Amino acid sequence: MIRRGPLITLAAVVVLAGIFLWANTLVPKSDVGAESAPSPAATVSASPAATATVAHALFAGRGSGDQAVVVIEINGPKAAAEVTADRHLRVDLQGSVHGSQLTLTAPNGTGLTGSVSGPDVFGTITGFRGQSFPFSAQSETVRAVYAGRSSGNEVALAVSTDGSKATAYVCNGKTLEAWLQGSVRDNQVTLAGRNGASLTGTLSGLAMFGTVTPKAGVSFPFSAELAPRPAGVFQARLAVNRLATRIGWVVLPDGTQLGVAASGTTSGPAPALDLGDDSFALNGASFTAAPVDGNDTVVSP
Repeated sequence: MIRRGPLITLAAVVVLAGIFLWANTLVPKSDVGAESAPSPAATVSASPAATATVAHALFAGRGSGDQAVVVIEINGPKAAAEVTADRHLRVDLQGSVHGSQLTLTAPNGTGLTGSVSGPDVFGTITGFRGQSFPFSAQSETVRAVYAGRSSGNEVALAVSTDGSKATAYVCNGKTLEAWLQGSVRDNQVTLAGRNGASLTGTLSGLAMFGTVTPKAGVSFPFSAELAPRPAGVFQARLAVNRLATRIGWVVLPDGTQLGVAASGTTSGPAPALDLGDDSFALNGASFTAAPVDGNDTVVSP
């Protein structure tokens, strides 16, 4: 999910949110619901054979005749892709990367072959709706959102990435919550917060898997999927009865939201967030929440 600035370009620079919204949904609906020196999201190194190895990158583009939208994520030797058309049809593919060459297949026989050339991927999609056609995709800094839940549904979380940086919010929608920030290095995500909170994750295909610790001594395995808007992390800071109040929300891929409002020393469920305009009502007044980007500071020194 893109919030501020472009993630990936098609024929010219566009935001990935636009791609996802154009395709309606490139990510399956869920049944619920950092600091380091900047480094490129896609690390390309030349070899004697002039091939390229991509550590972690996200590409998006279209078929040459606009037959479909394609999103490809590469993590080392593995790759995953989604090919979508007509806002309804979507095919998931899995495969491998050998040097600069991509080879992916789907159970229904759809195939994708391509070649990574710097920030671009060029190739051919076969067997999609009985058609075969060339495609091109481009990549810029990976700026996206991964959202999901812990394996036992104890907490929900959303992680926002922006190149080498990332932020996250995790909560149970009642009183347990944690704000986290940290880094993305290759396919590894490492975040930390207050009171022993942390998150370690691995990007794999179009998903993230790992362990989240909302507070010291409490840890859960989790999985999260690459998700378009409305999924994401939101926050609001305001005064309630003269008390400094911070409200956080996790919005999952299907629009489900969980949040916590912390006011003074007390915490409770967050008010409902209007996903159309990011507004919410509290004590008879209307306020607006802000989406949280991967390079935002969410943990105070």
